[in-house]
Amino acid sequence: MQATNSRMSRRQPAIRLLAQEFGESSLSEKGPGEFDPAFVITKLGARVNRLLVAGLLERLEPRETSSGTMWQGQLRDASGTHYFSVGHFDNDTVQAQVETLASLHESGDPLLLMMVAKGRCYTTEEGAVYTSMRPEEIAIIDRQRYATWLVQASQETMKRVADHDAAAALAPSRQAYAEAGIPAHSIEGLLKSREFYGDTDTEVHRLMVMRALDIAEGKRDVSENSWNPPPAVPKNDAADTTENSPEAEIGDVLTSIIEQLDEGKGVDLENVLSSASTRGFDRQTSEAKLDQLVDEGRLKEPRFGWFSLS
Repeated sequence: MQATNSRMSRRQPAIRLLAQEFGESSLSEKGPGEFDPAFVITKLGARVNRLLVAGLLERLEPRETSSGTMWQGQLRDASGTHYFSVGHFDNDTVQAQVETLASLHESGDPLLLMMVAKGRCYTTEEGAVYTSMRPEEIAIIDRQRYATWLVQASQETMKRVADHDAAAALAPSRQAYAEAGIPAHSIEGLLKSREFYGDTDTEVHRLMVMRALDIAEGKRDVSENSWNPPPAVPKNDAADTTENSPEAEIGDVLTSIIEQLDEGKGVDLENVLSSASTRGFDRQTSEAKLDQLVDEGRLKEPRFGWFSLS
């Protein structure tokens, strides 16, 4: 029991990760000890042992191997595709779930899933490096739960983007990162990422967050399987009206966020402000607009710091 508890104490938390950030990773590390966890290190500096992912089940097929049946699947989110596998070495509950999911998937009904999974990198005989996941827990979710996950994953991605961009302007040392206010838990991953990947353009991650939020807010369908940067909106000062002014736009964004995330109890202020921030609206402006929307009767505040549509 003592050895089991020791191993359990080192169980790593699951990180919310969009597929593109995980899929483009090619660096892994493992400590020398038998029970030391293995990590995949992303270009944004996340050290990933476990992931909490969600998306549309795109493929789930059995493959016979010398060790028995291996299920291989694809889970697509707003940014790309996660690849996962389940075999005889996985727990009985997950194996039974996968067989049930395969039957449901064959019926043609779209399935939104959320899963906790162990992540890993593997190298092919040709030298190519890919990522994959081994699910530990799987659940079917609804559109609302998926929207909430997209917002949370977007928030965490943008935190990593901010830490990465701050670190890129500093000397690569623990002391410099710490003095600049970069969180202690992020420093090791950022140093290893910088050493291995070199300079990383974070704009693609900002764009995938924008698409994820579009899906969360209902502006795109969850079944879309391609994404492009949003088109630039041409300036037309002469035609600018109240309806398409920045002030009107932020009002529409805030109400859309609340509509999509409200599960019946309202949406807390921090979630609303963080989601609006990832779409380019500063927190002070968003908070002032929320007060205005409440005064206008478009929103209500059922309890302090929580908002819902009127």
